[in-house]
Amino acid sequence: MTDLDTLIVRGSQDAVLALDGLEDGVWSRVDQARSKARERTVRLAALGAAAVIGGVAGGVTAPDLQTTPSELSIFSPRMAATPLDVRSALG
Repeated sequence: MTDLDTLIVRGSQDAVLALDGLEDGVWSRVDQARSKARERTVRLAALGAAAVIGGVAGGVTAPDLQTTPSELSIFSPRMAATPLDVRSALG
């Protein structure tokens, strides 16, 4: 055999050895990508459930709104925005 034939034979053997685990490697990466997508979906579902539970629990345990104005209502931003004549009428 000539040098060229030797290189061709040697090169083809190396290519076959390099491609032996290619398919398994590709499928393992596909499985990893699928598992990451499932994890992301589960995390988003858990976050949504936690938000719903927190909203419901906060709505149930929220204190009643005070309907009568307190003594400190004169210092509220709403009162600061009212005209002076209205404030003098309120006391």
